[in-house]
Amino acid sequence: MRPRLAALLLVLGAIGLVWWRAELFTVAKPGDAPRALARAGPGGGAPPGAPPAFDVSLPLVPVGVARLTPGDRPLLVHYWAPWERHGRAQVLALDSLARTLPPGSVRVAIVCFDPFPSVARYVARLRLHVPVMLDLRRDLQAVLPCPSVPYTWLLDARGHVVAAQPGEVEWLAPATRALLLSVGERAAADSAAVSFSELGPLQARAVSTPGRTNQRLRSAWPPNSAAL
Repeated sequence: MRPRLAALLLVLGAIGLVWWRAELFTVAKPGDAPRALARAGPGGGAPPGAPPAFDVSLPLVPVGVARLTPGDRPLLVHYWAPWERHGRAQVLALDSLARTLPPGSVRVAIVCFDPFPSVARYVARLRLHVPVMLDLRRDLQAVLPCPSVPYTWLLDARGHVVAAQPGEVEWLAPATRALLLSVGERAAADSAAVSFSELGPLQARAVSTPGRTNQRLRSAWPPNSAAL
């Protein structure tokens, strides 16, 4: 009876191991150093393009629901877990970066797959400004894959992939900040161009003519993020 029990335990252990590897994600190797977020290209993650359109609503930590959909402004999605090797440092650095970006330039979302209680307790101690969301049903992951943890996606305002990068990110690196600012500035420029094209002929002439009317119209435009 004991050999049969031992064999059964071995089979159950093997099944559990396979299930564990299927459910959990590949974690970045301990020797991998954080690197600046870079544009996708040959050998650098997903090629530029647009993923399938998505409209996902995810639970917020500690309470609420957040809707994620491409468009309007650039979107940065960082797949993260509290049990990462440098999980605390990564999320705090991203939070610090997000606080210094021009308001409304880039939307930042941290997405977890872990159960709510463990994530909520961890996040509460950090007092993060960046929203933390739970993709427990893998709705977002079905559109923006997460082959390993951590993993970062950056989409521009049109939903095109700017970056798709595995591993830890050097969030406070000048190159990371420059990439986010460039994407945000382009979105602001496109928005301003659309607003200008929607003006009537008389309004367009008023914008190009110096004077009090020109100043009033210009003051209603969104501020240039490059000047902030």
